[in-house]
Amino acid sequence: MDFAEEQRNEVEALESIYLDDLQIIEEDPWSFTIYVECDQQEDNPKFEACSVQFRFTLTPCYPETPPEIQIIEKDNLSDNDISDIMEIMKEQADENSGMAMVFTLLSAAKDKMAEIAENILIQKEDEIQKLKRLAEERDKAIRLGTPVTVANFLKWKAEFEQEQSAAKKRSKNNDSTSTKLTGRQLFESDSSLKNSDASFMQDGDVRIDESLFEDLDGLDIEEDMEDD
Repeated sequence: MDFAEEQRNEVEALESIYLDDLQIIEEDPWSFTIYVECDQQEDNPKFEACSVQFRFTLTPCYPETPPEIQIIEKDNLSDNDISDIMEIMKEQADENSGMAMVFTLLSAAKDKMAEIAENILIQKEDEIQKLKRLAEERDKAIRLGTPVTVANFLKWKAEFEQEQSAAKKRSKNNDSTSTKLTGRQLFESDSSLKNSDASFMQDGDVRIDESLFEDLDGLDIEEDMEDD
């Protein structure tokens, strides 16, 4: 087998298929990049296509030996996705040993990329539905009220007892700082006490028995006062 001619013919065929998506880097050995994107789902605007730019380097004995493959760029693909794609390409390379295989490898990679993109779309749809269910459950809980559970009851009880304890402390502080009014303060602050004597006098005429003072005429009050 003339490996050089086989390789040249395959590269020419690849150029006619991939056009501007194929860029020749060097010819000895043959090395080139090819950009591949999975097919779009035009009827699904949520679908996000993924893409990879591969670099192929044909070994001297290609196609009897598989080409070297590198990932130059990737879009919407994780490292695990790339590992899966490379595994598929390796399997295809082993199955197609001795034949022109670059197109076959890229076709297998493209199919795997489409599968990955579809799984990503399904995961996103599942996440959206999950968020919708959570929103509906939240709205329902708001309408019906929060059900009493052991956990939220114990939380409420602890907060209630804390508030009650704080209220008692405030009450004790108020009692200790307040002072009792004296009799004079009560008298001065209560107008009813002030006016009690006057009202008593006004309730009826007070009669004075003048005879009580007649016995005092014989007493020398001034002398007694001087003696004192």
